[in-house]
Amino acid sequence: MRLRNGLHGTLTLALATTLVGLAGCGARGGVRGPALHGERAPASTQVSDDGFAAAVHDLLVTDPGTPERAVRLGAVESRQMTRASERFKAHSADRGLAAVSGGLYLLRAGEPVQGIFGPQGADALKGAARELALKGDEGRARAAYDLLSAIASDADKPDIRAHIDALDAWTRQAVASGGPVASAGGLERAAVHRRMLEPTKEALTDATNAASDWIANAVVLRDKFRKNRVQPPREEGAEAWRALETGPAVLAALYLRDGDAAGALAAIDRAQARELLTAERPAFATALEAAAQEPSVDRCIDLLHQLRPMTGRDASRESEDFADDRDVFGAAAFGTAAECYRLDPTVPEVALTLGVGLAELGMAEATPAVLVDALRAHPEVRVASEALQLSRDVIATEEDAGDPDAARRAYHAAQPLLTLAGDPGLAGKVQPSPARIRAIMGEIELREGRIDDARTLFTQSAGEEKLGGVLLSLARIEWRDGHAQAALDHLRDALSAHDAVRDAALRGEILLTISDVTHDQGDAAAARTPLTEALKDLVQSRNVADGDARARVERTLARVLDRFGADQPAQRALERAYAAAPGDKHQATQTIEQVVGRAFVRGDLAAARDGLQHALSADLDSDDLVYFALWVRLLERQLHAPTDGSPDRVFATRGDEPEKASEKSSDKGADKGAWVTTLARFGAGKLKGDELIARAATPIQKYEALFYDAMDHRAAGDTKGGDDLLRQVVAGTGLQLSEVTLARDMLDPGKSKLGGPLPPDVSIP
Repeated sequence: MRLRNGLHGTLTLALATTLVGLAGCGARGGVRGPALHGERAPASTQVSDDGFAAAVHDLLVTDPGTPERAVRLGAVESRQMTRASERFKAHSADRGLAAVSGGLYLLRAGEPVQGIFGPQGADALKGAARELALKGDEGRARAAYDLLSAIASDADKPDIRAHIDALDAWTRQAVASGGPVASAGGLERAAVHRRMLEPTKEALTDATNAASDWIANAVVLRDKFRKNRVQPPREEGAEAWRALETGPAVLAALYLRDGDAAGALAAIDRAQARELLTAERPAFATALEAAAQEPSVDRCIDLLHQLRPMTGRDASRESEDFADDRDVFGAAAFGTAAECYRLDPTVPEVALTLGVGLAELGMAEATPAVLVDALRAHPEVRVASEALQLSRDVIATEEDAGDPDAARRAYHAAQPLLTLAGDPGLAGKVQPSPARIRAIMGEIELREGRIDDARTLFTQSAGEEKLGGVLLSLARIEWRDGHAQAALDHLRDALSAHDAVRDAALRGEILLTISDVTHDQGDAAAARTPLTEALKDLVQSRNVADGDARARVERTLARVLDRFGADQPAQRALERAYAAAPGDKHQATQTIEQVVGRAFVRGDLAAARDGLQHALSADLDSDDLVYFALWVRLLERQLHAPTDGSPDRVFATRGDEPEKASEKSSDKGADKGAWVTTLARFGAGKLKGDELIARAATPIQKYEALFYDAMDHRAAGDTKGGDDLLRQVVAGTGLQLSEVTLARDMLDPGKSKLGGPLPPDVSIP
């Protein structure tokens, strides 16, 4: 079990602040110089995963309608659909849908789709159609089936046609019982959602007609009400309000999805809805008219500003008015940002907005790549900080999704940003710093068991900026490799780092590790000094205001107290840690992990079960629940105690194991999900330990499997065989695994304890 990074869930906030925060960072004002387009690689018909980020950048700055764009588009689409197909096969439906949507959003209406999606395009579209139909999104499901029909074999087309006919029949039946406006609105929703995904002229025409009819019916109802003052049926009135309030903007979004402001304005005029747009959204109307007349980046940005409140990415009242159409306006904002970027990729707010969109549409590693031109043109602290913040977020988000390879690709794409942000003129001013980005990637590699890669990254980071957390990680690697003195040197240096001075929990962790390394060298008396210092510091820091920080302090305090053999005070510290941040699942997961792991080593089944019940009550991530349930089950086996049923209920939620998912897919999110399901099957008694080891597909999975097989050996009375396996776990590269800590403590329970008494001058809570 690996600790999560805790940096996920930040992309929406990033976009919400981008347009406001960076207005003025070289985006406006004065006479604009020529755009500084970065060098583009020659167009190629194929692109690898490693070359994907640069390929997306080059595609986005290529003029539409050119042979060069056609070549670049085909290469990117093929790679993106391959990625989507792998995610669907891995049962990562949401990530698969995001990847399909991202690929389709890059296409403009009328661009040929035949042959563009590559060898796995049909599988990707099938997966998208299936998932969208299950979600009840008839419009987008219809889009996926339409595209699938265009590329499918003759043998598959009848079945696809049957799906399309069924969707059309269901849509007609669903809207038949409503009044004229409500029925038109139902047809408009389906047609517009289809158009947002389907880049064909037919879909655009159908959606334009449906939206125009919807607006026209609403105008008739409005005029009728003004004349006779008879209140219409509630459903009719609500749909008419939506049409009058948002209809012209929705009509515009159909074309802005391709960055086509002139087409949007022409469609509004054909629907005779310009007056309505001007009355309801005067600023939007003005920006649209200006962008249609002069396709410049400044006009494009003005339009992007008007779209932002409609996407629901801020807390404004206006965003509530567009709740039914947020995805539509989100697609329009992405298309508009892409057009702004094509016109000038050096504008910071445009690049950042586009980068967020790429991350959310399954192209996270391309996010840093589209930021480089802007930072090169505007080497300013604020621009650099925003660029590195967004790069950090996409790296962490991809790792959190279980795809460390994607995180590595994003980190690689961020290298030019790190170089630019490391300029002497920006040194010490950019947050997060390049050193912190390297440290984050180092932690990812450490969690993946790639010790040498982690060491290189931490060493680079430490050479750029002295960070206590980085030096602590380097020390743990040196200690693991048997270099105790080098580890102690790093740890003592870490105590004076600015983050260790400010962060009581980090400082306590450093002091605790100094004590452990010293004790491991056989000097128990010297090991008490840093442990006592940690105890005093942590007790004094318990009243920190921030709940997350307080939880971390209490968890570290519990570990220090355990070293002193103060079992009950340590238990109370863990209870306070859980209470300190009750609404934070990340903190709750770490606290419960410590509670259940501690109980596991001590053979305290009641405490382990209590921890699992806390985890279930907190509705933690299903992966984490499987690990906690597995620890409880293994403890039941070792103690030969009857189960209370809780572990089995957790294991049952995982269903059947995806058949060899990790062998079918290179998507690491797939491996993660399949592996946790495999662990659940082991916990339920459906797999033996040797079978678990055979199914491990990565080094980290192997060490986890070895640990759990060791526990089975111990439960069966084979203590020697179990301990031999535990020694393999401790000697391996899974430095960040909880199982490594558990194995070390089980092999020598007394080695991690110094024993009492507690210092008499410290008041223990």
